[in-house]
Amino acid sequence: MNRDIRHAAAALGVSERALRDHLRQHKDLNQDGTLAAKHVGQGHLFMDPRSRWNPRLGQYTHYSVVMVTEAGIAYLAKRLGVSITVTQHKDDVA
Repeated sequence: MNRDIRHAAAALGVSERALRDHLRQHKDLNQDGTLAAKHVGQGHLFMDPRSRWNPRLGQYTHYSVVMVTEAGIAYLAKRLGVSITVTQHKDDVA
């Protein structure tokens, strides 16, 4: 399951601000919050293009959101020094 930065930070047990600051410090995010080119195609982080209807302008507004893959959660946890516990899905246990 892919997660945005807010949900990835919650899964890692850190604040969104701390995760964004860590990613900027290690040059994973550009200063404007977009994904650095070195991560394109790596399988950990990606940009998800989205759009919303702006009724005031009468047109769509386009933007992108940084997303973290499941492999990216493990990747970031290792870099942050956070231990993660992987549990089986409840349907697989029974």
